Amino acid sequence: MIVVILFFLLLLIGVPVGFVVLTSAISGILTYTSTPALIIVQQMFAGLDNFVILAIPFFVIAGNLAAHGKTSEHLVNAMTVIFGRLKGGTAIATIATCAFFAAISGSGIATVVAVGSLMIPGLIKQGYPREMAAGIVGSAGTIGTLIPPSAPMILICVAMNTSVGKQFMAGFLPGILLAVCWCVYVWFVSKKHGYGESTKYTGKEAARVFLHAVPALMFPVIVLGSIYTGWATPTEAAAISVVYIILIELFVYKTLKIREIPKIFFDSLVTSATLAIILSCAQVLTWLVTMKQIPAMLAGIITTLVSNKVAFILLLTVVFLIAGCFMDLVALVVVLAPVLAPALAFYGIDPIHFGIMAVMNAQLGCLTPPFGVNLYVTMNVSKLPLTQVVKGVLPYMLILLAVTLVISFVPEISLFLPRVLG
Repeated sequence: MIVVILFFLLLLIGVPVGFVVLTSAISGILTYTSTPALIIVQQMFAGLDNFVILAIPFFVIAGNLAAHGKTSEHLVNAMTVIFGRLKGGTAIATIATCAFFAAISGSGIATVVAVGSLMIPGLIKQGYPREMAAGIVGSAGTIGTLIPPSAPMILICVAMNTSVGKQFMAGFLPGILLAVCWCVYVWFVSKKHGYGESTKYTGKEAARVFLHAVPALMFPVIVLGSIYTGWATPTEAAAISVVYIILIELFVYKTLKIREIPKIFFDSLVTSATLAIILSCAQVLTWLVTMKQIPAMLAGIITTLVSNKVAFILLLTVVFLIAGCFMDLVALVVVLAPVLAPALAFYGIDPIHFGIMAVMNAQLGCLTPPFGVNLYVTMNVSKLPLTQVVKGVLPYMLILLAVTLVISFVPEISLFLPRVLG
């Protein structure tokens, strides 16, 4: 009880999540066990003693490098060639670009900054309401956590002890389904209200745009292809991604300066260090709850009170939706993963499928105030107040919620590719 009270008290007063977890775990170890305090340091080290975790800083660095260069601009041009002829084509191209850039950056924030700074002014110029332009970019930016490579997915895999490659594969179909649903909505609204203009290219212009975009388009093919073919581990592929993005930004697009690289590396490592602290501290709490056999006790309570799998999934969704309003949901899943594991096994929920459910609920958390980080990044990019950004995001958030429920109750959508490609 002391651990739970302290956890939520520290969380409510704004203490960083990693230190909330660590302080709560230390209080539990000192109060309820006679284990020497040395175990705290040992478990913090054990939480980081995993080769896969090295992939996180590499993917964060690659995403920030791409956001500072011309990669996003060439992706926008390529997607506009494909979708520009449709009604609402520029808005649809924006969503498609966010989905593709997500496969480069793996970060929702980087996606909003890189794509939003280019597309929000362009959408407004074509007659889209400012709220709608901000809503499209802010919402589509969250897809960076779902379409691989994704740093949050790696964190969840470490916590759940599952395959990063399979988790990445599981994100493709849900990501595509979500993007398609958003695109259909944008097409319908644009057609109804007459938003946007058709953008047409000649064959020669289209060929030139795609030729310039080839290096950016090849990024996910090279990185993810190296993982799925077995040529490289996720960590090695992450290192390859950094080298590749530096080469194309320095020598192909020639927008990134060598003197800018150290600062980008430093900022990326600060972000990665934050994630590492959460993982390290979560391992201490994991050790405590495992030693006290709390997962088995909680699983017994849940399975007694919750009658079936459908009710359990709805309960998880409601809990995640509420928690995502106040804290980083991925960090919460990292903490709760060992506790939930027995209940997931009881209801027959595949850990890979649970990972996708968690990531999609984390997307919702990025769009719900007061914690929703994508809202504040979109405010900064669009220069709109929070109320207007929230209003613009709302329809896309409702679609995301509906797709999340569909994915949760139809596990084959996320598990199809991992099972087929194995």
